[in-house]
Amino acid sequence: MAFFSFSLLKEPFIYLSTKIEPNQKYYSKDITLRKELNNINKTIPLVKLNYEKRININKIGKKLLICLPPKFGLGDAIEYGIALNSLAKSNKFKKIGIAFCNNHLFIFKNFFSFLNVYPLLISQDQINNYDTIFHITLEIKALKFQKYNRSNIALEICKYFNVNMIEFKIDDFSNRKNNKKSISVFPVSTSTIRVLPLYILEKIIDKFKDDYEIKIVLDDSEYSKFILNKIQNYDVEFINPKNVKSLVLEISKIYFGIFVDSGPLHIAKSFNKKGIFIETSVSKEILLNNSNNILPIKNKYISNYCTGPCGLVDLFAYDGVVGCYETHKISFEDINLLKSFKKLQRWDKKDNNSHFFSNPVGCVKKIDIKNIIELIKRELKE
Repeated sequence: MAFFSFSLLKEPFIYLSTKIEPNQKYYSKDITLRKELNNINKTIPLVKLNYEKRININKIGKKLLICLPPKFGLGDAIEYGIALNSLAKSNKFKKIGIAFCNNHLFIFKNFFSFLNVYPLLISQDQINNYDTIFHITLEIKALKFQKYNRSNIALEICKYFNVNMIEFKIDDFSNRKNNKKSISVFPVSTSTIRVLPLYILEKIIDKFKDDYEIKIVLDDSEYSKFILNKIQNYDVEFINPKNVKSLVLEISKIYFGIFVDSGPLHIAKSFNKKGIFIETSVSKEILLNNSNNILPIKNKYISNYCTGPCGLVDLFAYDGVVGCYETHKISFEDINLLKSFKKLQRWDKKDNNSHFFSNPVGCVKKIDIKNIIELIKRELKE
């Protein structure tokens, strides 16, 4: 875990528009910041830099600082936000702070309206305002293995603190308009095994393009480039939100959405949008609980080595091969016995991802396109 402290010995330092003052101790989990501080010290020692050990809590006080893990996706950010919103509304705490949300600041600060947010680092003086420093993946066992056995993050946190999970809903959002003749497709995921296969995207376009405007919402990922290259001749609108704020605004305006990834799905749920969720490796029970407007296409895949949805979040390397549980012919129980997970994540992302774009894993390859088309048609008639 990349948890470290540092203090500048002389001059102030600007990092991503954050001014860091000298003679003040700070804590962070930002790996890029740590590398930059190390580089500064290569010429003249100007930074006192130390690795920190996360410490288990003995008791939970009234002023709670939640320390998030160093890297997580948009869907996880929404689930953390739902949990912390539930904690705040439980009135068990006088103050709740959120540290190390990094590039998800907009979600915590603007989407959920949390007041005490420390995205990149937190000073010792700021930490002193809290009586409980809670490293979330240290204290809650179920959250340690999210990459290999995905659970409902919000529910796990609420269970730990013994509070009711409150679904987060937004009644209004600035400049929101619904286009009732459009279908918005969100085919991209940070995980290769949870992207929407190209052939399904093409079938949806072919089936509905004459009656509906088709919008394909992309990002700057390799899969988005793959899609653009393959379907550039289709009469569809490509949308590439420049940041999370733009993505949230885009989702707030959709009429009907098609989702595979938890990030756009959770945002759409917050706005009570209509649509479908195509279940791949992560269960609808985890991502789609308490939603009446977004209906699932269930993953019913069964093989000799796995049953869909298996809970795996992304591909991993094992014995020199990159794939999923079925590819490796192992289960989560085998992974759980390993002393270290580092080797599982050390693999050539670009080349392997490109292969799986065109050659999806078994459960994704067997998604029933007929069910998807029929459910879309039925929901659009209502």
